Amino acid sequence: MSIRRKPRKRRSRKKLAYAVIAVAFILAFFLAYSSLHSSPPKVAIVDHLSFFPEQSNPTFVEECINILKSGGLSWKYYKGEDVTVDFYRNLPSYGSSLIILRVHSAIMRVNDEIIPLLGLFTSELYSDAKARMYRSDIYFDGEYHNDSLFMAYFPGEDIYYFAIGPKFVEKRMNGEFKDTVIIMMGCEGLGYINPSTSARVAYTDMAEAFINKGAKVYIGWDGPVSVNHTDQATVCLLQHLISKKQNITKAVEETMVEVGPDLSFVPPSRLGYYPDKAGNYAVPNLRSSLTVNVAYTSPIPRAPRRSKYTTRG
Repeated sequence: MSIRRKPRKRRSRKKLAYAVIAVAFILAFFLAYSSLHSSPPKVAIVDHLSFFPEQSNPTFVEECINILKSGGLSWKYYKGEDVTVDFYRNLPSYGSSLIILRVHSAIMRVNDEIIPLLGLFTSELYSDAKARMYRSDIYFDGEYHNDSLFMAYFPGEDIYYFAIGPKFVEKRMNGEFKDTVIIMMGCEGLGYINPSTSARVAYTDMAEAFINKGAKVYIGWDGPVSVNHTDQATVCLLQHLISKKQNITKAVEETMVEVGPDLSFVPPSRLGYYPDKAGNYAVPNLRSSLTVNVAYTSPIPRAPRRSKYTTRG
């Protein structure tokens, strides 16, 4: 009897060892898979303006993060140097349900004539070599100008940056947004002022591009806006969206009551959203001194002709 029992013990020990190895392998695989497929940040703070020291606002960032913490949301902060053409190209792949675009933006103007195309600034310096590269790349498909990329600059400065247009958002970004809320803090996100009549002109091309790319709602200003004012308004907006769990319509309306339009401009610029049908939407996971900064954009020319391209935004 004793001779027969020994093999059984050995077999039992082997089975136990195999089971332990199998469990360890499964656990290791699960941990590796989880690390590769961990949930992405729920909120992206894209702080392009921090690229310019005089427009950096750590207090704004801190207030935003505190509001996100109070709402139980995770976030990722992107500093100004991160905001390049390729950064924008991969923006949908970051998986955020809310994107705060603290970026310079402007409606294009050429020879004092308004071209109704909005450019979102990057921190990537313009160069003819890069422009030629991008024209030969998928951005341009061999075309001279297809509303994808522009040359952007500020008045009185001889420094030029790349800026992305609506077609870049819709056709050149990788992936799709998934019901993302876009807060576009820059100038003229939803409208601009006609310089000849001083009348407000609605503009939705950029908003439509984000919506067509899968965003749920796009919140922006209907004219130029100062940095201090948009910072203050965005903090207030986040408080209503996240801390008070209000829908888009209520949050935007309350922000305009508490902070108000930007009186630095005539007519004053107001915060709005697109499309109207998104007004009842709420951000996911919530239920469980004035400085006027004017920006300029121009289309990327085949060869530098900077004196020709004058814009205001």
